Amino acid sequence: MSANWGKDLWDQYDRVSTHLDSGIDFVKRVQQYTKDRMKIEADYAKELRKLSKSYQKRKEDDLKYSDCACFYNIVKEGDDVAGQHEIIVENTNTKIHDFLKKLHHDLHKEKKSHMQEGSKQMSNYQSALSNLEKARKKYEAASQEAERQQIAFDKASQDMNLTRAAVEKQRQITQQKNDQAEEAKGNYLVALDQTNQLQREHFFTRMPEVYSSLQRMEEARVDTIKLLMHSMLAVELAVQPIITKCRDNTRESINSINSAKDGIQFVEDHKTGYLPPVDKEFEEYSSSKTKTGKRDSTKPVASGPREDFSHLPPAKRKKKLQAKVKELDEMVKKENAEQFALEKMHQVYSANPSLGDPAVVQEQLGVIVEKIEGLNEELYKFEAYLAQAEGKEPPPRRTSPGRVSQNSAPQPQPATAAAAATPAPPPPQQQPPPQQQPAPAPQAQNSAAAAPGPSEPPSYPGEFDDFTCNVLYDFVGPNEGELSVKAGETLEVVENDGSGWVHVRRGDQEGYVPFSYVEINS
Repeated sequence: MSANWGKDLWDQYDRVSTHLDSGIDFVKRVQQYTKDRMKIEADYAKELRKLSKSYQKRKEDDLKYSDCACFYNIVKEGDDVAGQHEIIVENTNTKIHDFLKKLHHDLHKEKKSHMQEGSKQMSNYQSALSNLEKARKKYEAASQEAERQQIAFDKASQDMNLTRAAVEKQRQITQQKNDQAEEAKGNYLVALDQTNQLQREHFFTRMPEVYSSLQRMEEARVDTIKLLMHSMLAVELAVQPIITKCRDNTRESINSINSAKDGIQFVEDHKTGYLPPVDKEFEEYSSSKTKTGKRDSTKPVASGPREDFSHLPPAKRKKKLQAKVKELDEMVKKENAEQFALEKMHQVYSANPSLGDPAVVQEQLGVIVEKIEGLNEELYKFEAYLAQAEGKEPPPRRTSPGRVSQNSAPQPQPATAAAAATPAPPPPQQQPPPQQQPAPAPQAQNSAAAAPGPSEPPSYPGEFDDFTCNVLYDFVGPNEGELSVKAGETLEVVENDGSGWVHVRRGDQEGYVPFSYVEINS
């Protein structure tokens, strides 16, 4: 069933006009709602982005623990959700709000055009009715005048006192009035016929066309509002999968929180690798023996950062060395790849000099090879430090492609807990010249007389009343608790707990020296 405004609302022209005005005002209301809604969306997106920015992670360490990583992932997903709301604002403003504004303007214009046509038809109809009424009144007046004249003529005809001429005059006047009445009647009949014709056209043709135009305009307005509402929903649904993905990511992050794993991570971050202190031992006081002032066999106090990270606790030192070895290894691989590419280029240029100068490539190759050699030396040094920290033998020295290294491997420094906090013996190239270093004892002798190396020093717990040691190399102890010694000195051993440092005494001076710098005498 379909409505027909021209047929069913033929007598409700003013009500139709009011209804159309209400519909156009509704478009304006929807437009204003969209504007206010998008302002809220924009403010929400802005504030959410501001919030996410203020709670961003400050450092990479924030992501070590699962609860922190989950929180910062929620912050990140919130920022992504803010971006989707910004897309909603942008698409709604460009596709819907602006269209509603144009629709409101066009509806006003179209309604005005149809209403002008309707007003024109109404004006023509009212004009026809007015003309009909005038014709009817003229006919009525002429008929009444003719009747009065007829009565006057009848009286004159019966009046014996009037002359024949006077009666004839009354007859002529009566005839004139009757003719005028007939003419008015004819005009009235013509006007009535024209008005009826116009009225039929007005109510069955012309005004229905106007009503139909207004009806089509109203139905189109409603359908357009429906389409725009679908579009508003589509704009939100378009970003919903991404927002849902953000929610799913948040759920996964929450499920990934693991207290046990965080506990392990905390231990890995902060364990030092030091052993708990040993039991305190009895200190002998007598008149014949000076107070030894035994100190704990814990690490000496480090003075500051060192190249081999020996200022760090053993566990942290090992991590730093592993990271440094990995970094240097990646650099060597990168330079090796560049060298390989240059060698290929050199072969091509040598075979076809028109493509390029092989001498230039050869020069670049020389620079690369020198760089690789330097990196390999640096890598070996830190590999030796790492092997020492792990209590292993140092790895074989690396050689650059096409070159054989003729340098002997440097001896690593002590890798024990105490050695990690204070300076260890330098590699051979940093030690005193060979003529100042005593020759190491043969391996068949006591292991304590061997040259400095990564092997674990023997432990001699307790007091060393009958033990002495010979200093093999010069050692300068810059830190509190360390004792500076010269090669060739003989010192009294106070304690050796196997930490890599020996507690020695020289007269009334006491301190620690690296185990690898001395030879214990039994």
